Amino acid sequence: MAMNLHFTCQIKKTWSKFTLDVSFQIPQGKVTALFGPSGVGKSSTLRIISGLEKADEGAVSYGGEVWFDKAQGIHLPPQRRPIGFVFQDFALFPHLTVEKNVAYGIKEKKRLKEIKDFIVLVGLSGYERHYPGQLSGGQKQRVALIRALARRPELLLLDEPLSALDWETRRQLQDDLKRIIKEFCVTTIFVTHDVTEVYKLADYVIVLDLGRVIKQGTPEEIFLGKKLSTRIQIAGKVVHIETDSIMAAVTVIHEDQYFKTLIDNEDVCLMNLKIGDDVVIGVKSSDVILFKVLT
Repeated sequence: MAMNLHFTCQIKKTWSKFTLDVSFQIPQGKVTALFGPSGVGKSSTLRIISGLEKADEGAVSYGGEVWFDKAQGIHLPPQRRPIGFVFQDFALFPHLTVEKNVAYGIKEKKRLKEIKDFIVLVGLSGYERHYPGQLSGGQKQRVALIRALARRPELLLLDEPLSALDWETRRQLQDDLKRIIKEFCVTTIFVTHDVTEVYKLADYVIVLDLGRVIKQGTPEEIFLGKKLSTRIQIAGKVVHIETDSIMAAVTVIHEDQYFKTLIDNEDVCLMNLKIGDDVVIGVKSSDVILFKVLT
């Protein structure tokens, strides 16, 4: 994967349980997932990047600007770093309306007129004067996201922003996140332990275990391996295409059998895929499930 190394992080911090010792670079304008089980240092890494915590050693820099360097005594406070941070527990101001929560992220008064556009972008038009206590979990997270983006950050940090939500709300917000991040074209790091979420949102993955980076690469490289070839091919004709804003379900007929596969909606557009087109479905050998038939 071609990488524009715009952000670098090399930090070390020791707690009683383990030492966080990570070093990585991420691609500019892409979404990077920090992936791994709970308690391996993913959220702490984000907090150090944001300036909410200090590392014991190391440095964090972005686009040539040093945010933290222990050796040089540099530690920019969070408010001086061009960062938007979305927390798992929303972290909204309960005494402020939706409108005023979003406005809190905007420094320039001349940009306050953009608030309405931001609220419309996340589908909360009509909720401007509602307070967080009057909103559902999904609505609160939309407000938290757009408040973080309203300040036009150069780096967006998402700390398991969807983990507290039910599955249906989570699925819908995944679609919204992908759309909004793409619209803002903001470099993003998000923490997750959900493989499905990684595949849906991430361009790049950094796997952490016990405070260390153990793997880096695209989702396919991390979870499937680099050199897996397509072993099974099914030729057929497209008979149905269902699309939403993110994914497309394409149904293909092959010898009177129907096969439905999910692909990115952008790929449908790039291929100019239409009903009646001849296609080939390729299946990696690692994706085949083998069952024994009991007789």
